[in-house]
Amino acid sequence: METLKNRHEIKLKKPARYWDDGLPIGNGRLGAMVMGKVNEETIYLNEETIWYGRDLDRKNPDTGKYLDQIRELLFAGEVEKAQFLAKMAITSTPKYMNPYQPAGDLRICMYHHKGKAEQYERRLLLEEAVAVVSYQMNGYTYKREHLVSQKYQVVAIRLSTDCPQGLTFSVNMSRKPFEEHTESIGEDTVCNYGECGPGGVCYFTGVKLVSPEKKAESIGDFTWIRGVKEACIYVACGTDFADPDYRAHCQKRLDEAANAGFETIFMEHQKTFSGLYNRMGFSLGTQDVPKEATDELLNEVKNGDHTHLKYLTETLFHYARYLMISSSYDCLMPSNLQGIWNGEYAPPWQCEFTININTEMNYWIAEKCQLPECHLPLFAQVKRMIPKGKKTAEALYGCRGFCAHHNTNLWDPEGIFDASPVWSTGAAWLSLHFFEHYRYTKDREFLRREALPVMREAIRFYEDYLTETKEGVLVTGPSVSPENTYRSNTGEIGALCMGPAMDMEILRQLFREYLEGCEILGLSEAESDAETIRAIAKKLPEIALTADGRIREWQEDYEEMEPGHRHISHLYALHPGYEITEETPELFDAARKTLETRLMHGGGHTGWSRAWITCFWARMKDADQTEESITRLLTDCVKINLLDTHPPFQIDGNFGIAEAILESLVQSHSGYLEFLPALPKTWQCGEVKGVLLRGGIIADFSWEEGRITELALTAKEDQMLTIRLNGSERKVILEKNVKKMQKV
Repeated sequence: METLKNRHEIKLKKPARYWDDGLPIGNGRLGAMVMGKVNEETIYLNEETIWYGRDLDRKNPDTGKYLDQIRELLFAGEVEKAQFLAKMAITSTPKYMNPYQPAGDLRICMYHHKGKAEQYERRLLLEEAVAVVSYQMNGYTYKREHLVSQKYQVVAIRLSTDCPQGLTFSVNMSRKPFEEHTESIGEDTVCNYGECGPGGVCYFTGVKLVSPEKKAESIGDFTWIRGVKEACIYVACGTDFADPDYRAHCQKRLDEAANAGFETIFMEHQKTFSGLYNRMGFSLGTQDVPKEATDELLNEVKNGDHTHLKYLTETLFHYARYLMISSSYDCLMPSNLQGIWNGEYAPPWQCEFTININTEMNYWIAEKCQLPECHLPLFAQVKRMIPKGKKTAEALYGCRGFCAHHNTNLWDPEGIFDASPVWSTGAAWLSLHFFEHYRYTKDREFLRREALPVMREAIRFYEDYLTETKEGVLVTGPSVSPENTYRSNTGEIGALCMGPAMDMEILRQLFREYLEGCEILGLSEAESDAETIRAIAKKLPEIALTADGRIREWQEDYEEMEPGHRHISHLYALHPGYEITEETPELFDAARKTLETRLMHGGGHTGWSRAWITCFWARMKDADQTEESITRLLTDCVKINLLDTHPPFQIDGNFGIAEAILESLVQSHSGYLEFLPALPKTWQCGEVKGVLLRGGIIADFSWEEGRITELALTAKEDQMLTIRLNGSERKVILEKNVKKMQKV
């Protein structure tokens, strides 16, 4: 099976005007945004643990006193009164979490760099994970190469020119407006350090400037060099979050990087990155990189010219894998709302981990793209949440187990908006990612040691939290259907409710998968508490329909206040869940009607929502709508550098659209493998290599004229499975670690 070759890149012909038009580079722990300005460049730096302020206990001391009263009001239909009371009694004290903040700004100031920059290009090479800025001035060539090294843990920048006068420039590190200490710590090294808010992490950023031609000098808190053909800047940043010797380690990293040199760092960087990136391949048959810049290609699509639409689609997919490795590999913290990149000290939504969809969406492709290591920071974060989540469950609700609300930084309800804070299902959803990791890796020890214990703690919370209705079913509440509002049957407008559809869909899946995991490991009834859990699961309400045949979002058939709302939470069971499939035709049809109604009223207007909608269409096996939705994302929901925009920039849509592309090509959630279930008509030929499917199966396949022509499967364990392709169904027996070519 020959791999179709292509070089995917983000290419722009002018410097970035705004921060989120920059080129993102990162190694999981460190991030940088390259703007590409000619005379005075600013590179925005991030380190994963620089969050403002100290850890706060924000639990509302009065929640327990009013919880039953709020539930009674909701059952009685007195929504507005319940909501008014909940805003005071359940929301956290204080209301808001502190933000994720930049490490600072690296400023490079050129001297006597006059003239018009011609043949300017700013390129992010996805396969190499290198950002390159190049241009000509006065007939001479200038070039800057930027990467973030995993091995050396530095941002490395090489500047070079063929100009006889060479380069003369200075380097400085600042953190406006939160600058505390800046100084020179050697002729070639300057630094910026301080405390990120009272009681916050202590940070240190060091910058070293070196050249093979001459030594740099320092003036004040600048280091500078004159008249060299080549020079390198190395930046190291650390905090005391998990490293008491962070400052010494940063200085050591700078010295080691300088001793190794850029070429060695580059080679090691390529080795690490390509080892991850090349595990998978995807092509729609395009052969050449277009000569047009990325923003020009986007404008073509907006104007109805789809000549390069397939190239942009491929690039979107590979960009998501690039961003995954760059923001969530070998690090402590998972990707937040902007991955690891943030240019503001008061960023949108504090740049948090929003777990009513956004954080989860960040990781939908991790296993499928054979990047399970990139999933691990999310698991680490959940395990860090458990001790506080237990305290929250006890203090707020009088429950065992652990819970988490719609944002996680300090894991208590956040904000005063009616439609979001009082949603305690976040931990349940996150715990499902542990079982998903097992489904793909077949790692039974992970299932035993990590997945089931976390899932059990999440379930234990619901053993105490669920409330029985007069109909005899168990529901969550007070809760919300993120982040939507309704008009009740008595005419009251609210968001707070009992037992929204999304909560119940998540819990049914949580209980089902926990019991499945216990059965896989052969745990006894006593070890698993299976009898108790099965009894609770039987009392959870099933999916219900509205009078006009849509999936019901709330327990009652309420009128939606915003029928085109960006969240479509009640379709969780279609994706990423798998309760709604072709095998449940009534629900399948209702899901389609739900989606069509949302779109009819303007839904999908944010990037992440459009990406999720595309996943829904792929699961509905609607090829035309899938392609239309991908096109809409490219025309309406990305920046000139292909970063997803809400607006503003959020990284979740980049990951979500890659998931949708994969779901259009192969699905494995219904107990069988189905190839090309939602293949757009314009994708007549293509190839996928190395996609990982549920059951621990790696698939390589190619197609022509819309039909699979080659297929190879490799399983992590012996198994028999059903595959669907080219309109037929067959049984296949796979042996562990043996690649099996399928006759087509």
